[in-house]
Amino acid sequence: MKRILFCILCLFPFCLSATMPDNPVLNKAIDLPKSKGTVYEMLHIISEVSGMLFIYNNKTLDNNSKTRIKKGKNTLQQAILDVTQKPDLKMKVIGNHILLYTETAETTGITSPAQETGSAGQPFVRIEGEIKDQDSFEPLPFTSVTLNDNSIGTVANQNGQFLLKIPDSLKHGTVRFSYVGYESRDIPIELLTEGNMDIFLHIKVISIQEIIINIVNPLKIVNEMLEKRSENYFDKPVYLTAFYREGIDYKNGFINLTEAVFNIYKHPFHSGKEDQVKLLKMRKISNKNINDSILLKLKAGISASLLLDLIGNPPDFLETEEGNPYNYAKIDMTTIDSRPAHVIAFEQKPGIEEPLYKGELYIDAENSALLSAHFGINPLYVKKAKSSLVVKQSKGVDISPKEVVYTVSYKEFEGKYYLHYIRGDLNFTVKKKGWLFNRSSTINSFFEMVVSNADLTDVKPFHPGESLPTSKIFSETKYNYDPNFWGNFNVILPEQKLSDEIERISSKIEESF
Repeated sequence: MKRILFCILCLFPFCLSATMPDNPVLNKAIDLPKSKGTVYEMLHIISEVSGMLFIYNNKTLDNNSKTRIKKGKNTLQQAILDVTQKPDLKMKVIGNHILLYTETAETTGITSPAQETGSAGQPFVRIEGEIKDQDSFEPLPFTSVTLNDNSIGTVANQNGQFLLKIPDSLKHGTVRFSYVGYESRDIPIELLTEGNMDIFLHIKVISIQEIIINIVNPLKIVNEMLEKRSENYFDKPVYLTAFYREGIDYKNGFINLTEAVFNIYKHPFHSGKEDQVKLLKMRKISNKNINDSILLKLKAGISASLLLDLIGNPPDFLETEEGNPYNYAKIDMTTIDSRPAHVIAFEQKPGIEEPLYKGELYIDAENSALLSAHFGINPLYVKKAKSSLVVKQSKGVDISPKEVVYTVSYKEFEGKYYLHYIRGDLNFTVKKKGWLFNRSSTINSFFEMVVSNADLTDVKPFHPGESLPTSKIFSETKYNYDPNFWGNFNVILPEQKLSDEIERISSKIEESF
């Protein structure tokens, strides 16, 4: 086994103020049906009739508040005011979006995006919010959040929450929100500076005709992806700026959490050489309150992150020559970044009982680029992978793999794709020898890395003294704590559970180690 362990249509290119009496968008007459329901549902009806989308945060409007629409014609602006029942509501139109807000101390940045200064003295604009399913309101975890026509980006956390810091010079751009199987949504930055914005995405329905037309040999799709790597991926070195996090969770409490920002010297995909990592910032939080004889340290999480670049390090399920131990099947069509994609499932062949992989590949139906992959060790045989996953365990303790899953995604930049996000979740069952009734508990380890920027300018290898050993236990790395910390670097927001834990034990941040 490979060692990878590890609410939308009229377009106006200028800004219009809600207070302007001759506003052509807000003064447009629309004919609405008589309806009643929640504010969210009624705004959705207005959106479908007018072709405009709404942006607001949950402090401005209560989505679940009951309201109604009166049958008949009215201006778009008045229809919005009637539904929201907020006579002081302000509106700002950019393109096919309408920002709804009230004038408070928190909205001073609406006319001009609020500017902050990073640790390097570089001004930036921050946007943040939560990404949700349009119908269920459920959060969409790990949604891609990127600046259009640029490599700057991040991903949402498990709760769908995101924070993106954008250089002030790019504040008039647009941000794309993209989730597998959903319509991507492009929103101007100027509409995202009110505070915590709710971003709603809706499912992209693939027609039966598209599915039928695209029924092809799954192995052929995989092979075409491999053959076109030189067309789709960087064939020259590139600098990547990345945020990395790893942690150990045991008995509903974190044992430790380590976060960092790296510069990565990324070799061309075909080089076969090990990428270099230069540490820029780091912090570690240890929970001293946890006193247990069970100790698990995540080894080589950074190395695993780099090895999970499936294009540069093809695992066995991408080695499709004769004798390959996998079966492949096309199981669906979906969309990623508004592009159609084949969903190819793979699983080890019957009769093979080794701990091999099982998962899905998402391959662009037009250019054959690998866009994403979700896979893990086959649950039927995961316990057999113990020797590859557990390097050392405490005496009197038996640790057994329970679930091992990985996620990998790529993004396009200047016509080529680069590694965008990886995550590994490794869950183990822990049993102390001598426990009665076979009592056991679960210990979870994870690592994730998001590439927040790519740079092709004057790319040279790091000097030997600058390069970080990636195969070591990263949490034991010595580094001076920076009180300004992240500054203008983009990170993945911690999910609620992790955020609560950080707040609870924040006094234990190690200032130097």
